[in-house]
Amino acid sequence: MPLIENVFGANNIEKFNNILVDVVNKASHIHSAVISTTDGFCLASTETSDKSKEKLAAMSGSIYSLAKSISNEISGDGCDMLTLESGPKKIIWCTIQSKKFTLVMAFISEDNKLLGELLFSAKECCKLIQSILDGDQS
Repeated sequence: MPLIENVFGANNIEKFNNILVDVVNKASHIHSAVISTTDGFCLASTETSDKSKEKLAAMSGSIYSLAKSISNEISGDGCDMLTLESGPKKIIWCTIQSKKFTLVMAFISEDNKLLGELLFSAKECCKLIQSILDGDQS
């Protein structure tokens, strides 16, 4: 299997990391974020621990597969976004669908009062990463 950098480009992966860091820095309620392939390989993350980012990426790939299977079972059209609430914490998973790739992005929030802002940030981030993948932005 080719290295992730060879498939997505080291420059793009750096852009993905910068986008995630920017979103997390602007939204104090977002604890961390990760972008992974649908099979659970980490592309970008704000997690500082390699173990944490790899686990979150792997879980994101698994959640995507499960959500896609459920959607197919009910004759849905895939899974664009999924929300998990656990007490005051929220995890939002979004699908980034480009011309060539499907990626999964997860945001972990510490504040349940700002779900709308979290959803908006996630959707905007997905659009930006999709445009990079599709070559619409440098």
